[in-house]
Amino acid sequence: MSDTEMLAGYARLTAKQRYEQLIEQARKAGALWTLSDEQGCLIVDTEKEKVLLVFANEQLAKAWAEQDHPSFAPLSIPVEMFVEKWAPGMSNDGFDVAVAPSMAGEGTIVSPGQLAEELSTGKIG
Repeated sequence: MSDTEMLAGYARLTAKQRYEQLIEQARKAGALWTLSDEQGCLIVDTEKEKVLLVFANEQLAKAWAEQDHPSFAPLSIPVEMFVEKWAPGMSNDGFDVAVAPSMAGEGTIVSPGQLAEELSTGKIG
């Protein structure tokens, strides 16, 4: 499947479907993706919370970066590292996670602990 076809299919998914896809693909691949530059990961301030964006694969992260944040590049996070280190650290720092945002920026916002639990068990909700 080409990147164009993959992005078109992604655009048709609901926020819930994108979330479920991320859990499934991250568990299967052993990694999820975010965006970073030389200064660190992209944290978006939604005015309600500060969130780390996470994506199901490198192509989605790259497409999102190219659209809104061209100085950022995809960064792979091993699931085990997210569960053991990133989630506790993000919780301590007061950050949430925007899971699988659409190209319009709409995504499901959850606590790092919730995402870590769902990545560990594969059970959503």
